[in-house]
Amino acid sequence: MIAACLRDSSEAQPSQTALDDGEPLQPKFRGPAIHLVNLIPSSASLATASIPLVQAILSRANLPLETVALAVCILDSLDAKFARTWRLSCPLRNSFTTTTTTTATISKRHTLPPTPLVHDQQLHIDSVSPELIVLSALVIAAKFTEDPQQPTSFYCSSWGRSLWSAEQLNVTERCIMESLGYRILPLCDEDVLADAMVDMQLAARQHDWHHRQPSPPESVAAIIIPGVGDHDDGGEFVPSHTRSKTVATFRGLGMPRTEVSAPRPAGGNTTRQTKEVR
Repeated sequence: MIAACLRDSSEAQPSQTALDDGEPLQPKFRGPAIHLVNLIPSSASLATASIPLVQAILSRANLPLETVALAVCILDSLDAKFARTWRLSCPLRNSFTTTTTTTATISKRHTLPPTPLVHDQQLHIDSVSPELIVLSALVIAAKFTEDPQQPTSFYCSSWGRSLWSAEQLNVTERCIMESLGYRILPLCDEDVLADAMVDMQLAARQHDWHHRQPSPPESVAAIIIPGVGDHDDGGEFVPSHTRSKTVATFRGLGMPRTEVSAPRPAGGNTTRQTKEVR
């Protein structure tokens, strides 16, 4: 039921339907792509992850939404040490691109020594596209739920369009698994996955309204009305899976109405006047 609701809402969202090179994007993966991008640890890379690129990866993989939800839970469960570990461990170069370019240069006769490419000159972890972390989470989720017999190179070429090397993908997978303590099964709880799917749905709805809205929103958190209990269920935020970095959901669009007695007039009129506080 949740999956059907997610599909319907995603298809109704106005969104980009193709990458710059004309590759088609499936609208149902718009919300999941937004949510996955926002779950990339902010300290992992200074580069900004691309929502259309992640949506393209999801469209190529065409995984069930339940499997994508597991990838959401995987990213959502990374500990604080993951970003530093990944930055220190991930290879800085796409060996596929470097090897191909070097071979083509050597095959030419009477040429000057090859000039280092800009890609090779910028040997820094921030030159590695952070969408690699999302790709790795999707691969782990697919391996756990579907057990496909595919080599790492398949995911790099088919899902990632050779933007990353097999070594980069393997190292990122290992960093994620170490961060999780090699425990995936607890993340497969039905309630946890259901919350993740709801968050993906809400991400598609709220992205255009307010990109990366804080949770809880500052405009709501700053409202304090005397006489209204701070622990009133009417304004309580609904928890999602462990934490949500994409959307802020709460019950009720307004504060509960409360009768407040106005000061009595000096003339002795005891008529009670009330006003509504919204």
